[in-house]
Amino acid sequence: MGSTGLSSAAMVDIACSNSGVNAKLQSGEYQKKINNFLILQDTSTSMAETLIDSATRDTKIEYSRGLLNCLNDTLPDDYTANAGLRNFGFMTADVGLVYGMGGYTKEGMAGAVNSLVGTAGVTPLSKAINFGSMDIKDVTGQTAVILLSDGVNTAGPDPVAAAAAMKEMYGDNVCIYTVQLCVNPKGKETLEKIAEAGKCGFATNGSAIGSAEGMEKFVTDIFLAKAPPKKMAEPVAPKPDLDSDGDGVPDSRDKCPDTPKGIKVDSNGCPIKIEEKISITLLIEFDFDKAVVKPVYHNPIEKLANFLKAYPDKNVELEGHTDSIGPDDYNMKLSKRRAESVKKYLVEKFGITGSRIGTIGYGESAPVASNDTEDGRQKNRRVVAIVEATVTK
Repeated sequence: MGSTGLSSAAMVDIACSNSGVNAKLQSGEYQKKINNFLILQDTSTSMAETLIDSATRDTKIEYSRGLLNCLNDTLPDDYTANAGLRNFGFMTADVGLVYGMGGYTKEGMAGAVNSLVGTAGVTPLSKAINFGSMDIKDVTGQTAVILLSDGVNTAGPDPVAAAAAMKEMYGDNVCIYTVQLCVNPKGKETLEKIAEAGKCGFATNGSAIGSAEGMEKFVTDIFLAKAPPKKMAEPVAPKPDLDSDGDGVPDSRDKCPDTPKGIKVDSNGCPIKIEEKISITLLIEFDFDKAVVKPVYHNPIEKLANFLKAYPDKNVELEGHTDSIGPDDYNMKLSKRRAESVKKYLVEKFGITGSRIGTIGYGESAPVASNDTEDGRQKNRRVVAIVEATVTK
């Protein structure tokens, strides 16, 4: 695609496209490696000079702006990162940051690039790098700092020392890249040393990235990384043939899953159908004047519930009883409440349908022990259930 320039200010128009980097990401061969990037653009007086290696006699700033728009066009679609653009020369710290640091958009970056319409002043490379260090102080993750200049430092302290200080401040989280906009040997040496101070970036010349192919390589080298090789799928171990219901028949052959425990089954895991007399007795005792089922009786009730689940055509009647203490009428109601309490336990804890459970209260009329002793009265405070039938099981 062409440059996304928004201004009529002069620049070199480099036809660039992000189709290549998009394809690299979509293939899974590459992945994003940069969370933030900051561009430091030289706009000093020397950037108005004509490039001696340019056939079209472009100025350095015209060519540099063309490169920045090409970079913007080459970045992948929907590339999420924090971005900034700082120009330096006559600009102060307050106005030199013309874009960011903030969420990157192609439109925002293009507008910032096309605002760079003037050149003036000296070339304070060190000051630009120091300001850049402050620009990225609040971001997290991997940061790329990209410096575009002719490299001819004409003001301030040593820029290589400033780059080393930036590296010391941010460590492995920052890499510095430099792009020279001329062929000045001294400037080339300075920019190479700045990149070397960053320890993980590189230096290049604008002529090397002034084409769609060159810029694609530049963007790939800075913004992308080879994705780690995909792990080969490990051979899937055969699943063990489980016996989920514990009836002795593996799940792979069990035609009657979830058989209640204790039920005899055939070779298909289904309950054996034999006719026989069965008898299940439930006996639960209660505290004086109470109808609350105590936790100690959970297991006996569960056994009755399992039986009812295994034989859904069978019902049960719960008989409630009391000791002889208290009025007959009160004890009759209390014995009924005890039977209802056990019924509720079967329904709520084990999902037995309430219509299969009958309840009746006998009050104190059917003692099983003497009411003259505490031990005897305890035995009489009870709920019993006796299920007797000839069943096919």
